[in-house]
Amino acid sequence: MATWPQIAAGQRITTALLSGLTYNYAIKESSQTVTSSITPVNDTDLFFPIEAGAQYEFDAILRWSGLQVAGLRTAWTAPTGTSFNRLLGGPGSSNAIQTDANTTEMRWVIHGHSTQAGMTNPRNSTALHVWSLETAILTAGSTAGNVQLQWAQLATNATGTVMQPSSYIRYRRIG
Repeated sequence: MATWPQIAAGQRITTALLSGLTYNYAIKESSQTVTSSITPVNDTDLFFPIEAGAQYEFDAILRWSGLQVAGLRTAWTAPTGTSFNRLLGGPGSSNAIQTDANTTEMRWVIHGHSTQAGMTNPRNSTALHVWSLETAILTAGSTAGNVQLQWAQLATNATGTVMQPSSYIRYRRIG
């Protein structure tokens, strides 16, 4: 069983040791809009660094908005050799418009990290937000670098899809 960090009797308590016991966060500070594009772009805030050969767990809570027809597609990039499947929960890909989102079709799937997964916004608005969750345990290969959220519209539309502030990634090393 992997445990992180390893703590031995009599070990000196350091900043690095204490940091290894807590979660870190990447928080979206301002909105980002993708308009008329189904080609995923790097999110400007939602990424985190990993060390070569390490294991991490992460949860991404994505607050987003846009027209029902435009939707959202997500994928992740990671350093060469990094592997993970992500669990995705959020609105399904063929929702009917309903501003209260009371009977939203939901999507609960597992995808490879680079697989593009699509969702629609039943709230049909850039002002009314919905959310999705992506979570995974990843194993880094021999290359360090960033794990990065990429996203775009599900279907190209002149009204932009917006990744909203307060979206975040909570992550920590576990091995």
